[in-house]
Amino acid sequence: MADSILLGHAPRPTDGAQLAKRIRTLVIAAEPAGIACTSIIDAELDGADIARLHLDLTDFILAGEVDRDRARLEPQGAAVSSESAVLRHLTVKASPMRVSGAEVTLDAQLNDLPFRWIETDNRELAVELARPSNEHPLHGHALVSVPKHQLGAAVLALTESSLLDMGVSVSKLELDVEALGPRSLRFTVDGKVRKGLLGASVHGSATASIDDRMGVTLTDIKLESGNPIVAALLAATRGRIQGYEGRRIDVAAELPEGIRLADVQVRVTDEVIVEARLV
Repeated sequence: MADSILLGHAPRPTDGAQLAKRIRTLVIAAEPAGIACTSIIDAELDGADIARLHLDLTDFILAGEVDRDRARLEPQGAAVSSESAVLRHLTVKASPMRVSGAEVTLDAQLNDLPFRWIETDNRELAVELARPSNEHPLHGHALVSVPKHQLGAAVLALTESSLLDMGVSVSKLELDVEALGPRSLRFTVDGKVRKGLLGASVHGSATASIDDRMGVTLTDIKLESGNPIVAALLAATRGRIQGYEGRRIDVAAELPEGIRLADVQVRVTDEVIVEARLV
C-alpha cells in the first residue's frame, strides 16, 4: 500500500492520548533497535480530523534503510475501507535530531493536510497522506539547519546506496557552502571516488543564485580531477554540464503540484540554515 503508515490495529483512535501512543510506537520503529524514545508527542482529535499534532523529535535518530522495522512502519494487508480527514495543524520540532549522521535542527508548521484513515483486510489501521494539489496546497513554513562540517557525511549517507547501484563507491566527500548574499551560495565539493579498478579525487564547484520568483541560476560551474583518465572522462561530459552555466532553472515550476514556495532564505554561519514559506 503506497504512501501508507501503519498505526496499529483498527479501529482508529477516539482521543488524542490514544493517537499519541500509536505515533510513539511508530517513532520507536523508525529508530535503531535499543534506542530509548525521548520524543514528546501531543495530539487532539475532533471526530475523524486531527485538530492538532505536536511532535518534538529532539534526540530522535532516524534509522538507516536496513535498520528500520518495516513490519511496524508499513501495513501488510490490502485496504478494505477508508475515511477522509484533515490534519488541521502540525508542528514538528527537533533541537536537534540525527539524520544520516548529521544533527538536523527542525522547526516546521503545516496546516490543513488532507489524509485518509485506512483499514486493511487483516484489521490493520493506517493513515494515507493525500498528495498536495492545486485545490489543496500545503500551507506553512519550515526552518532546517545542519552544521556545515556535517554536510558532506550526510549527503554521502543519503546517496551512498544509489551510487553503489551504479558501481561507484565514495571514500570521502567534503562539501562546503559559502553565503555570498541572502540568496546566493557558493558550493565546493571534494571527493574520492572509485569505479571498478579506477580511483581518483574529484573537485567541483558552482555558484547558485535564487531570484524573487524562485528561479535558480548556476554560474562558475567547474568539475575536474587530478587523475588524467578521470579528467578525460569528465571532459566528455563537460559540455553537458556547462550547458547549465547561466541557465535559469524555474524551481517553482518544477515543484510537485500543490507545493508553492513564497520565499526561501539561506544563511551560512557554522550552520547552513534554510527557511521556506509555503502558500
